[in-house]
Formats: sequence, structure tokens, C-alpha cells
Amino acid sequence: MSVASLLVFVRIAATQGTLQVPQDGLVSFWDFQEQNGPFISKLGRGRYALEGQSWNKSSRVWRADNVGISRVHDAPPGNPFGPRAASINDSQLLIIPNTIASAPLLDIRGDSKTLSMVAWMKADPQNENHHDCFGHLAGIWSEAVSFRQYVLFGSKCRAGDKYLNDAEVSRTGTSHSPCQWSISYAIGAAHLDYSSWHMVAMTFDGKFIRSYVNGTLDRRPPHRIYSLSDPCNETWQNPASVTTWSNRSNWGPAADPVAPDNHTDFAVGGQKGGPENGSPLGHQWYGLIGGLAVYDRALSDDELSAMASTMTSPEVV
Repeated sequence: MSVASLLVFVRIAATQGTLQVPQDGLVSFWDFQEQNGPFISKLGRGRYALEGQSWNKSSRVWRADNVGISRVHDAPPGNPFGPRAASINDSQLLIIPNTIASAPLLDIRGDSKTLSMVAWMKADPQNENHHDCFGHLAGIWSEAVSFRQYVLFGSKCRAGDKYLNDAEVSRTGTSHSPCQWSISYAIGAAHLDYSSWHMVAMTFDGKFIRSYVNGTLDRRPPHRIYSLSDPCNETWQNPASVTTWSNRSNWGPAADPVAPDNHTDFAVGGQKGGPENGSPLGHQWYGLIGGLAVYDRALSDDELSAMASTMTSPEVV
């Protein structure tokens, strides 16, 4: 089947350009064009709402804050979705409360499961100056409650002086020996400059995690971080084979949780911990998000290239 036959051309608003969105396997697609209230998925089988919340550092409570999430007139080149984007600032995030019950199609877990996530984003320079190594762009992931499923990070600690796309999928869902962190990730080499729009993506086909920047596989040859004697086989690479970390014949997101009662919600812009946690907002990401799509299958290179073609891609180095 040709790429053209797989793509449906969708016009969501009269002011926008034509966006190529593969419909096969599409769970949810948000265009962030709402002028007020939560952001509602416009396409896909799950028409879920991303709600704004903010953390009050003085009272130490979360509150609903759809008004506080700025809607700015800035969008990916060509306005493929419309003229606006959502702005994630300090102590804010977008979240689907009680995701497992209220948005079950996003709860992609199990050895047979595959997925893709695509985000059109413009990172703010605050990410560069913030002390946190990772900015949680989107996904179901929270170290604070020891639960990991799938996530797109903007990474500095695995980048030296660069800001990279970091795609992660965890089989166990929690910290486990011999590592206290996730080592199942694909990280490329392309530096994402701040204040420019990029389309970043991840795919998982059951055998490899892949990281993409502006519709292109962001290849990186394997580079083991620690010595061969270290049992934690952490390796910078893209694509990243599951055989790097597991000798199991089957492998999937949160398929073998060490703590099966742990869970967390789908979030954009950061991770939410439990009320008793000392850092209830972790790995904050700052910037604009102008589009977000989640699939329950691995998109092809051709499909991702076509999705990026409606946006004039900034240069990456």
C-alpha cells in the first residue's frame, strides 16, 4: 500500500493548511486551538481532554488552571493546525486525570503493544537554564510514583551541551535491579535549537525504540556509557534494540510491572507525583506545543516524513 493511500488529508479549521494525518491506529490528536477551557482531541478513537493544572508552591496544592495556560499566536511554520499553540510555563502542566479509567486507549501496555507519539513543539530557553536534566514533553511516566510506560523527553544530561529528543519505553514500569532508572531509550544526535519549531516523534514496534526529528530518523551509533563490567547496560543509540536490555522473547510498555498497583496519568509539560511526594511536579518542560498525536502502532519512516512535510523544518546540527 502506498503512503498516499495511507494518509487522509484533514482540514480542521478554515485558517489552517492541509495536514497529513495517518488515521490507521490513531488514538488521539490535539491541535491546541481552543481559546479557553481544556484542549480536546479532534481526531482519533479517543476524544480526550487535556486539562490545565498548576502547582501552588506556597499552599502546596494542585488546582485546575485552564485559564492560566496561555494560548499564544505562534504555530509551526505553515500553520498546519491553526494559528495558536499552548504555552507551558513554570509550575504548569496539561493532564488527563485518572487516565486509566477516563482515557483507556492511551493506557498502551503489554508485550504485544506498539505505539507512536508525535509532537510539534518549540522549547523555551528556560529548559537550558533549568537544573533538571530532562524535560517531560508528553507521555505516561513519573519517577515520583515509580511508574514508567512511554514518554518523550527533551534531554540535556545525555547530550553534553546539546538539547536532544529522548524517546523512552519501559517494560517493568518501575525501578528495578540492576538500574535505578530507565535504560530503555533511543536518543539521537540532532541538537534541537531553542525558540524554533520542531516535530519530534517516537515509535516502538516491539523490537526497537526509534527517535525522530522533523520527520527523519535521528540515527546515533551505539555508545555504551559504562564499562562492560557494569551490569547496567546503559547505551546511547538510535534505533535502540530491546535486546540491549532484555533477553525476554516478548517486550512491551509496562508489560511486567514490579509494582502493578502503581500508575500515573498522561501528562504534557511535566510529571505529577503523589500528594505526599516532596517534588510533586517533576521534570518540567517549558515551551509551546502546537500539535500532539498518539498511535497504538509504529508509524513508518515515510508516514513521519509526510507529516513533517507541511512544516518548514528548522536546521538541526
